[in-house]
Amino acid sequence: FTTDQLKDLHERHTALKGFFDYDKKSHELRELEEKTLDPNFWTDSKKAEAVLKEVKSRKSWVSSYDKLTSAIDDLDT
Repeated sequence: FTTDQLKDLHERHTALKGFFDYDKKSHELRELEEKTLDPNFWTDSKKAEAVLKEVKSRKSWVSSYDKLTSAIDDLDT
């Protein structure tokens, strides 16, 4: 990669973070995970399953973005 290509990649990466609202998704994931720690979480099993499905979806997205971030960081070294 040239320096200009790396700079362009970083700019695109930053734009994606804002466009897909990574910070909000990450925050919501943490909140959902906290809900699962509630002792009464399984009182309503259908609601609990819906929350777990949402956790899985958010975690997958956040994890994928984190892997992209790591790969781009590796290019800098």
